Amino acid sequence: MAFTDETITAIKSYIDAHLGGWDWHKKRFDFISDETLQSRLADEFISTRYIYKILEGMNADEWLLRAQIRLQVLAYASIYEAVLHHILFTEMSSNKHVQALTEFETKKEISIPQNQIITLAKALKHDEKDIIPTYKSIAKTDITKVRFDKKAECAERLGLIDAKLKDELIELYEARNAIHIHAEIKKNLDYQLDLSKRAYMRMEPFVMQIKENLPKILANQN
Repeated sequence: MAFTDETITAIKSYIDAHLGGWDWHKKRFDFISDETLQSRLADEFISTRYIYKILEGMNADEWLLRAQIRLQVLAYASIYEAVLHHILFTEMSSNKHVQALTEFETKKEISIPQNQIITLAKALKHDEKDIIPTYKSIAKTDITKVRFDKKAECAERLGLIDAKLKDELIELYEARNAIHIHAEIKKNLDYQLDLSKRAYMRMEPFVMQIKENLPKILANQN
């Protein structure tokens, strides 16, 4: 059953008095060239703030406070990753450091004539095991398989964000990956609450550092 119109109006008035509008949230991501992604980031940002304000207004504690923390960590970690992923793999896809994120060393078997295989089989034995001739090669993995910590480290290396912010983003994302009941039981609620607050508080320096640094980096690579 929905709230009464009076209750809905009161809640909206409380929240709107503390939050900027959707356009304001979208403008925070005006460095994102993909219009669809920019709008989605605005949706995620304002909805996360909206839900937080509702629960804050209810003076959430105990189990509801834990839910509030969980939602904050999940939402902001997703925003940070989406921004870094877009910048690295769309705006800077030709950069050697970005390309290195998807590269890994592998070994490929050498195709040689059968008579040489027999000769090698006799000569190359180790612990009664056949030695298979191979050569080192570089293979590529899909960009969706690149870990967040590697993206954050690459962003720092490129000068998009500073080292302190990089470390905090990695800590946040690790917490996001560790969100399950057993892990939460072991963690102090004060630490979790602090982390969720920092998840929000780091959004402004994150956005400002990228806005300041990205144009210079793109100009230098062209």
